[in-house]
Amino acid sequence: MSIGQFCKAGPAVAYGWIRPAFQGIGWSMAMVSLLIGIYYNVIVAWTLIYLWTILTGNSFQFSSCTNEFNTIYCSSSLEDLRCSKELNTSTLEAFYFNKTCSFINDINAKTLRDETFNNLSAVSPAEEFFERYVLEKTSTLSEFGGFNIKMVISLGIAWLFTTLVLVKGVEVMGKIAWFTGTTPYIIIIILFIRGITLDGAKVGLDFYLLKPDLSVIWLAETWKAAATQVCYSLAIGLGGLISLASFNDFNHNCFKDAFLITLADASTSVFGGTAVFSTLGFMSNQLNISINSVVQSGTGLAFIAYPEAMSRMPGLPWIWQFLFFLMILILGIASHFGLAEVMCTALYDQFPLLRKHKSWLVIIVCIICYLCGLIMCTKAGIFYFNLFDDYTASFSMMLLVLLELILVAHIYGLSNYVNDLQIMMGKSNNWLSKLYGPTGICIKIIWKIIAPILVVFILALYEQIKTSKRTYGKEKRLYIFPEWAIIFGWILSLISLIFIPLLIIINLIKFKKKGKNWKELFKLQNKWPSYSRKFKKNGK
Repeated sequence: MSIGQFCKAGPAVAYGWIRPAFQGIGWSMAMVSLLIGIYYNVIVAWTLIYLWTILTGNSFQFSSCTNEFNTIYCSSSLEDLRCSKELNTSTLEAFYFNKTCSFINDINAKTLRDETFNNLSAVSPAEEFFERYVLEKTSTLSEFGGFNIKMVISLGIAWLFTTLVLVKGVEVMGKIAWFTGTTPYIIIIILFIRGITLDGAKVGLDFYLLKPDLSVIWLAETWKAAATQVCYSLAIGLGGLISLASFNDFNHNCFKDAFLITLADASTSVFGGTAVFSTLGFMSNQLNISINSVVQSGTGLAFIAYPEAMSRMPGLPWIWQFLFFLMILILGIASHFGLAEVMCTALYDQFPLLRKHKSWLVIIVCIICYLCGLIMCTKAGIFYFNLFDDYTASFSMMLLVLLELILVAHIYGLSNYVNDLQIMMGKSNNWLSKLYGPTGICIKIIWKIIAPILVVFILALYEQIKTSKRTYGKEKRLYIFPEWAIIFGWILSLISLIFIPLLIIINLIKFKKKGKNWKELFKLQNKWPSYSRKFKKNGK
């Protein structure tokens, strides 16, 4: 944030002003943000489909096996309960199978059900709704299966909304932020209160907070996932904060912003997790199964496990489902503005003439992103979504963070950058700010030593687990991605880094034309705000 605020520019040019050889860092960040934005809006598109289903009075499809898209493998205790009422018997004496209610002593029906579920395990209606209705999923990555029209339309609506907001500019984004920043908190509080008052909530809270499985701390995958999540949630290494901070007043205290954002992000994660896992504990209690069998990771948690849990709530479950997906929609849209803005800022920072045509630039960038995202609107789209999710911003993002730390704290010099911060926010005037303030001892140690060591450690973990197989599904439905898909994933991961050598070559050619040698690549440029001070200090 402080870099963007100090030089009043986005990452595409800011790093180049510090050292032209490192200008590619900013462009790589913009590219990573763009790649994330391409698949991130797919989540918004899924959410729109869920909201449409709820608002049209069809939320029962989350918990029903009677829909056209359901298969013979669909199984639900709610359907068993409905059958017991229909057959006027107890719950344990009736079951639902293949869209038919049967008595438990119907040997033929029971044998057929058992043989079917031995072949392939039973699937919840929420999972079939997501995979067979929302995604219309094919069996493998290679089977495109044509376009999923629902997804094509939903993704188009998501990108249209992003385009309209970005065309209006940062001022409109700031006004919308009052809504997108407060409404989710209101919804989370409502879901939190409802969640902790459900029977079995403590089971989920024990799993999440009170009695967690600490053995996973020793797994490399845990640290990799944690580092990636922190960078995602705080937008570290993506350039978005630099772009947005460039619109701040020069003397604004962005250190306070950074502190409050980090605190709010961590608190929200814990608070939101409590709301979710208390509800999953309720579902575990309802089904009389282990919480481990209920909890899913990634998209499965938000679009399968949680909707199914809410469908079992007493009263009007559709209200809780609506609030949950409304919250997901608001958070998704709000996050996406920053992701899409970075590349637009990069382009008109690098090419100032484009500022006159900012609206058209935004429209073109958004259309290109929409077209790229259409691969995730095919019926094999979920497989490509997972490749984008696993690879686009993991390794490359951490590497860019490391290069940023090296450039600012070690090449430009931490003392020089501290002086720049003091120009913006003033010098520390008490012992507390000298220790913990924006130019305090703690920040210096973190930037100079701790942060680079941690990033190198995380990169080493990526190296350790990069060859692990990528899978989708579980048990007999487990799909292992082919080798070419892993190669495609690493291309996605590394393609953004191509800007680093590319910008070195471009800047070298540019300096050659001006009669300067290659050493200019490693010199501070006169567009950096404190350039003149540095030269006076050196007696030049």
